Amino acid sequence: MATANKGSLSSDDDRSRLSTHFNVPESSHPHRWAQLWDAGDFLPWDRGGPNPALEDLLNQKKGLIGDCFVERKDGSRTRKTALVPGCGRGYDVLLLASHGYEAYGLEISDKVVEKCLAEKKTNGHTYTSNAHSDSAGTSTFLKGDFFASEWNNVVSGGTFDLIYDYTVSNTYVALPPFEAVFALWQKLIDSLLVLLRSESWNETSVVAKDVAAPDH
Repeated sequence: MATANKGSLSSDDDRSRLSTHFNVPESSHPHRWAQLWDAGDFLPWDRGGPNPALEDLLNQKKGLIGDCFVERKDGSRTRKTALVPGCGRGYDVLLLASHGYEAYGLEISDKVVEKCLAEKKTNGHTYTSNAHSDSAGTSTFLKGDFFASEWNNVVSGGTFDLIYDYTVSNTYVALPPFEAVFALWQKLIDSLLVLLRSESWNETSVVAKDVAAPDH
C-alpha cells in the first residue's frame, strides 16, 4: 500500500492555487481536473494511502455503519455497495473492498482510472481487513463527472448503501461559489443514497464524509 505524499487541503496556499486554477466556467472544470492529474505535481488531496478517518471507521467504529452485508428475509445476504467520488488513486475504494463492500470509485479522466487500476494491480493485495471473516468484496473504477448523471448506471436503482467522500466536498470548499456547489453536492448525495428502510433491508444507509457544512 502506498504511503507517500500525505496530501491535505488545509493549506491556504493550496486553496488559493486551486481557486485560481478553477477560475473558469464550471463546464471547464472536468478538463481542469484532468490537467492536474496529467501534470501530477500538485495533488494536495492525495494522501498516498487510505484516509485515516475511513480506516478508523471500518476498523474501530464499524457499529456506526453496520455490517458490509444486507440480510434478507429469505436468509440470503447481499453485499452493500459503496461509492467514493473523486477517488484519486483508489486507496479508499480498495480499503472498502477489503472490508467486504462492492466498492466503486469515480474519477474524471481515463488517466486517473488507469492510476487506480495500477494501484489495484500493484498494491491491491496489501489492503487487508481484520474486521470481517468473510472474503473481500469487489472494486470497480469508473470514469465520469460526479455532477453529471451519465456514469450512474452501475448498480440496480442507481443508489448506494454508503458514500465516502473526502475529495469532492473538501476540494470544492476551495472553489467559488462554495455554497451553491455545496448545495448541489448535498442534493446529489441524497439522491444517490438508499435512504429509506424497506422490507428487504434491515439497516438504513449512512453517508460517511470528512466535510463540514458551510458556516453562515
